[in-house]
Amino acid sequence: MTQAGLGAMALKVFREPNAVARPSAPAALPQALTHPHPVQEPTAMNPVISRRLLPGLAAGLATLGTLAAPRLVRAQAAASTWDTIMQGRKLRVGAALSEPWYYKDTANSDAPGAVRVGDVTWRGIGPRIGELIARAMNVQLEMVEVTWGTAVAALQAGQIDTMFILDPTPERALAVDFVPSPILWYPIAGLARESVTATTWTDLNNPSARVGVALGSSTDQTLTRLAPRAAIQRYPTTGELMASWQSNRIDIAVTTGPTVDLTIARMRRGKSLVPRPIVAVPAGAGVRKETDTRWANYLNTCVGYFYNGGITQQIYDEFMVFRGLEAGKATPIQRELW
Repeated sequence: MTQAGLGAMALKVFREPNAVARPSAPAALPQALTHPHPVQEPTAMNPVISRRLLPGLAAGLATLGTLAAPRLVRAQAAASTWDTIMQGRKLRVGAALSEPWYYKDTANSDAPGAVRVGDVTWRGIGPRIGELIARAMNVQLEMVEVTWGTAVAALQAGQIDTMFILDPTPERALAVDFVPSPILWYPIAGLARESVTATTWTDLNNPSARVGVALGSSTDQTLTRLAPRAAIQRYPTTGELMASWQSNRIDIAVTTGPTVDLTIARMRRGKSLVPRPIVAVPAGAGVRKETDTRWANYLNTCVGYFYNGGITQQIYDEFMVFRGLEAGKATPIQRELW
């Protein structure tokens, strides 16, 4: 008999509900009592396959696996982010409302930098970069509102395709991936009075330096490490920090470059101080963890192209001018310009 025939026979043993066990000899003792390694006999409830049948059964199962594998591969490929974007003709970008990254222009201004999505006018780094990528891919841009706290879960669940300005941290990297190229760099900076002459961390490391910072923030850790001798005042929120600066209780409010730029635009007072050596944090682009890397590779190419070509810096400057900052006064987010 052929292996295929044996495989069929083996499958038949499993499928025959009324298979009859072979009768035992009338006078024989139970095998368990006479053999150290008893061989179980086949019954309707416990069929046993002969070793001679195994090759045929294995061949049959291998054939089934070969037939099913392409379908499984196609199903997995269809679920990738790249295929989702290209098949749906839509790029979904997560948006956490926070200037200068994601801003809803409720006035629908026609100033440069507007990104129209449905009936909403978006501005900022995220919508502008998303628009450029969607245009290059010839797909529609969709802005999906999330928070910084829910962005990672949204990526994992496939609710968004990417999240810009998501800082890469060891904790986040356990849940999502980040493209190697940074979106931009934002330096630790201070909102300083015009009379302040300090330019370095060494200058700030002085008891006469009246400095404020948001309690427990990354800027707090940096300030404490590089200027421990400064007269540091700590505040629960950035808003309280800026209010303290405005009321003249401190001379320098240490935060990030973009926050300083926005504050100067709003208050029409102060200057940006970026102490040297410059300490900066990269802002990244998060993507879902998956074996298909086409989307991550493409996104990395786009992000690097926009950054190295100065396009991201132009988008940032454009937004700051829109918010009232004098042209050319924005803190560079391209570190090669520092």
